[in-house]
Amino acid sequence: MSNICVYLQNVEPYLKQWFIHEHGGEYPVSLVRGSVESNILMLFLENKKADHIEAIDEKTLAIYIPSYKRCDPRNRNFLPERAKVALHKCIKNRFDVQMWQDLHQFNNLGLQIDDIIYAWMEQHGIELSEMNWNAIAKRYQRKRRAYLDYELKKMLE
Repeated sequence: MSNICVYLQNVEPYLKQWFIHEHGGEYPVSLVRGSVESNILMLFLENKKADHIEAIDEKTLAIYIPSYKRCDPRNRNFLPERAKVALHKCIKNRFDVQMWQDLHQFNNLGLQIDDIIYAWMEQHGIELSEMNWNAIAKRYQRKRRAYLDYELKKMLE
């Protein structure tokens, strides 16, 4: 693992906290070799542009560049914008899958999801704030609505 990072800007706080927690809690994040995120980096890293400067703020997610046989992080440490978008979407998709797998069973039991979301946030290293709760609850409701629409469509066929 190198000590050189790529930076994703405008990552939602809850998503950043979840991703850090899922990768061992260390920041910047060290990716697991063979993970989808690691594979995206391996495929799309380019030689750094001489005039490129990264803007770093609290919504920036720093990820260490893994060392690959054919990719020296000292030279290949620039991730183009479209690859950054793909990496961000990959992280969001992984979050959605885990959230859905963990939470949808409680709705089927008729339980209030409010406290369950807070407990889930705590379990996954997400700060217990109203802003984070609202964002996660909205993501969950969108997924639930899509699931129910799919189930209804399947029943009507």
